[in-house]
Amino acid sequence: MALLGKKEGKTCGGLFIFGGMMQYVVLSSQGGKSYRLEDCFDAPYDASASGGEVFATQDVVEQNLKALKKHVGRKWASRNYAGIQSKDVLLRTVELPRMELADLKESFRFEFDKFFPIPVDEAIYDIALIDRPGSEDMVSEALTHCIASAVRVSAVENFMLAADRVGLKLSGIEPSPVATLRCLMGPIYPSGFNVYALAGLVSSIIIATYRDNGIVYRNTTQAFAADDPSGRNVANFTRDLQATIKFATTQMRGFAADKVYVGGFGLSNSQSLRSSVEDMVNSPVETVNPWEMWTIGNQPKQTYGWEVALGLALRPAEVK
Repeated sequence: MALLGKKEGKTCGGLFIFGGMMQYVVLSSQGGKSYRLEDCFDAPYDASASGGEVFATQDVVEQNLKALKKHVGRKWASRNYAGIQSKDVLLRTVELPRMELADLKESFRFEFDKFFPIPVDEAIYDIALIDRPGSEDMVSEALTHCIASAVRVSAVENFMLAADRVGLKLSGIEPSPVATLRCLMGPIYPSGFNVYALAGLVSSIIIATYRDNGIVYRNTTQAFAADDPSGRNVANFTRDLQATIKFATTQMRGFAADKVYVGGFGLSNSQSLRSSVEDMVNSPVETVNPWEMWTIGNQPKQTYGWEVALGLALRPAEVK
């Protein structure tokens, strides 16, 4: 799913702005299903002039991207995708009348206010078809299951205009949870029900899935950038994970996670994270190193914490 997109390029860059920082990852394809890390940068993002709102004005975004370009020190990747952080994008699982996708996107305009709290004229939205258990039943033949995403048009416009001013040509903009799922799921997705949990630097994301489709997306406030000697963040993260799994059982008939996959910076900052999750969920738990799973050479020294930017850089050009 993307809020916008087009084809181009050989190297691919992923740019993610969140929580007072920017991350930029550039990958090149090595043929087959392997990649090489070409560049990997993080830099502070100053949004103080706009009260902390990342994309409030074009000037704020532009000044920060200029600073990032100094870190990059050379040309941007030939193809670039940017991520919108969870707090600025809305994701909803919806049922809509079955029709061609192009017609579905057009007709959704008249259903928009049923699902999102912003006026449709002030938003950019996108829809992706998904599989859900029971979608093959006779009762659902007239309906189709979708994930709908929406973001304020002003944020996207400010972002794109600023990017263009600094020579960063964006091939697409994507919700950060979607990029997270791509990164943690890997090039070969599992069957059945699973849960993917990102223990992030400034917030965390938990996603319940069916096959390769995210069905329940939950953003939590648990952050793992700082040391956590009390274990409070780990405990709260685990409770959020439990609650998400429980909620998923109300949204998907027969949901029971075959496996829980855990990734993110929390794995490097808290050795108790995996054991806490294993103690509290009734499913096998596996930690995820996306650099290894995606066969990416020239890995950075710190491999955790890049998951969203990496997921953006791994986005196939043909994804619409």
